[in-house]
Amino acid sequence: MRFDGIEAAGLTVAILAVIVSCVFIAQNSFPTPYSTPPLKSTQSVGQEVSKFMWESRSLDLIAQALVLFGAAVGCLAILRSEKDEKKVKSE
Repeated sequence: MRFDGIEAAGLTVAILAVIVSCVFIAQNSFPTPYSTPPLKSTQSVGQEVSKFMWESRSLDLIAQALVLFGAAVGCLAILRSEKDEKKVKSE
């Protein structure tokens, strides 16, 4: 089985994406689940959830980008065209 340029480019992009993700995760501190005290029953839960979602918007965007990238790679893997080895050898 031959290793063509498209496979090499895909492998390079995938490795680069993993490295960039690891560097980003290592340099940014993520909120821990117990960093804030639990809500009291008299506080508004909606305001706290909204505040958390807007404060950690970058995490949400990165997760969405990774999901879209994975979906695109999966679609390309499914829909790629395979060459018939008999035709390649006869030419």
